[in-house]
Amino acid sequence: MSKKHLFILLVLASFLLSACTAEVNSTAITASGTISANQFNVAAEIGGKVAEILHDEGETISSGDILFRLDDDIVTAQYNQAKAAVSSADAGLLAAQQQLNAAQIQLARAEQGARLLDLQAQQTQPDPWTLSVPSQFQQPNWYYLKEENLTAAREEVQNAEAAVETERANLDNVQTKASNNDFLLMEQELSNARARFIVADQTLTQANNAQDNTVLKEMAQKEYDAALADLENTQRNYERMLTTAAADEVLEARAKLAVANARLENAQNLLDSYQTREYSLEGEAAQAAVNSAEAQVTQAEAGKTQAEAALALLEIQLKKTTVSAPTDGVILSRSLQVGELTGAGITAMTIGQLDEVKLTVYIPEDVYGRIQLGQQVIVNVDSHPGKSFNGEVVRIADQAEFTPRNVQTVEGRKATVYAVEIRIPNPNHDLKPGMPADVDFGIER
Repeated sequence: MSKKHLFILLVLASFLLSACTAEVNSTAITASGTISANQFNVAAEIGGKVAEILHDEGETISSGDILFRLDDDIVTAQYNQAKAAVSSADAGLLAAQQQLNAAQIQLARAEQGARLLDLQAQQTQPDPWTLSVPSQFQQPNWYYLKEENLTAAREEVQNAEAAVETERANLDNVQTKASNNDFLLMEQELSNARARFIVADQTLTQANNAQDNTVLKEMAQKEYDAALADLENTQRNYERMLTTAAADEVLEARAKLAVANARLENAQNLLDSYQTREYSLEGEAAQAAVNSAEAQVTQAEAGKTQAEAALALLEIQLKKTTVSAPTDGVILSRSLQVGELTGAGITAMTIGQLDEVKLTVYIPEDVYGRIQLGQQVIVNVDSHPGKSFNGEVVRIADQAEFTPRNVQTVEGRKATVYAVEIRIPNPNHDLKPGMPADVDFGIER
């Protein structure tokens, strides 16, 4: 064999040896983790005793399927009571509306009657616009609205009433003063004498009109003469006391009260003259009845609203005694039994979505750059030997996790890892949460 052929053989042998050595030393990128799935914790929104359980662990359920029911006897009774309250509120509202209708009819009748009276008055009384006004007034009769005149008249009546109370209190105070006792006694004597004379005068008139009245007239005349003498004597005594300070004070107090009473009477007359048609006392009474009926309708409407709100609340609570599945999936766990008490928010069942599971593994930093989103991988689990599952990389962590946490050396930094999440279709539900799994990324280190 020539040297040239020998050299070629040596080169080929060296190449084959090198290739075999690379294959022996090459290592596929793999990792291990635990299967997980989206899980939903199911709990009742209200507490109560478990009355019925319709699905158990391992069963496949659909969204909306009833999982369990709570005892609803108390809530049902409260619901029926609330329905009765709504019916009662409806009846109360109807009665209030009927009362309002009746009050409105009475108001219309009162206004009609007032209009008829006004019509009759217009036939005998002059037109208010043609009436003269006091010389002190600069505005004509038509200047103010009827409502404004009524308001002013009502205020004047109120002021006059207050003035009467003030002057009556003032007179009472004057009459309690000890310094005025003598004059007050004289006033009382004069009042008694006046009353005696009035009675005697009436008696004499009756005696004069009687038949066979000689004796009657004589006796009545004597009583009349005595009463007149008593009146004249008391009047003279009274007049002698008018010069005293007590008389001045008492007379002034009486005059003030008399003026106040006259003011009140005149103010009331003025108000009465303005109170016609709907402003008449009958009209105002009818309007007050309408206002009261309207208030009762408003109150009845509020009562109905309140009853309906209570019914709606109990209807919601009644619905919440039935707990349904929030999603499709498989019941992974159940932590309640029939007859047990469960509280609001306490997990009763756990539902897992097993049609698609995920696997989270951790890869070292030196191969981080070789893993790509969307990369297809092979997953194996011990529970199904010889069977592989296809997966897809759907997330690669942006931040590394250090193991150990404090890394100071180049060798230590090789322990830095990144989380990689893999999505695995699981139509037959072969993969269960918690299963350990191995993943082969299909590439060499």
